[in-house]
Amino acid sequence: MKVFLFIAGFITFIATIRGMFISGLFNNTTIFLGGITAALWGYGWFFNKLKKVKWLTVAIFTVIAATVGLSTFVAIYGRRTTTTFNEDLVIVLGAGIRDGEVGSNLARRLDAAVSYHKQNPNALIIVTGGIGHNEVVSEAYAMAQYLIRNGVASDRILLENYAYSTYSNMRYARKILDEHFSHTPSTVVITSDFHMFRSIRFAGQVGIEANAYPASTPFLSTPFMYAREIAAIIKMWALRR
Repeated sequence: MKVFLFIAGFITFIATIRGMFISGLFNNTTIFLGGITAALWGYGWFFNKLKKVKWLTVAIFTVIAATVGLSTFVAIYGRRTTTTFNEDLVIVLGAGIRDGEVGSNLARRLDAAVSYHKQNPNALIIVTGGIGHNEVVSEAYAMAQYLIRNGVASDRILLENYAYSTYSNMRYARKILDEHFSHTPSTVVITSDFHMFRSIRFAGQVGIEANAYPASTPFLSTPFMYAREIAAIIKMWALRR
């Protein structure tokens, strides 16, 4: 059990470090993950003493079971494709960049957007994301350049350069939507499978009814991405942001 706790703590630790690079040290999700890491490692270190505290042991195992259950639900939900390929608008969510270039998770989202565009070239594409931690260009700019290099016409791309979270991605995307459409457009959200549940929920909060077109997650990133996403979902339920 001690080994399991230390392994779980290592996963949340890596997720915390990734969050620091993407969102900064004082991001709420990063801080929450750091607290989980400290709790797991602390409980593991003092396991022989703390396991005698029955209520604490029950609480720890309840949290672990709930986390596994929620992760399973998010995985199943996120892998559903509900797009019709005739939507008016595509919203592609950012995932952090490094030195102005997209990383593997974001590249997969953008590749999905390119694939969608080939089947529905008339849809407008909103790429979303402001200037991240220690970056000099916005995620949206880097994403647009990637799409253009892969055959998407620049006049099909709209940039949302201000968002700093999934909720603000959707809020600012809604403003762009209102500026470019006189009617309520049919919309599809493209993001990673682990991120789809929260993204669709935030879309609904700002009045966007969206279909889903998920991108896969690199295998080696999966445990770290899910650890961070579960923390973000808990924050969403607590703060609605």
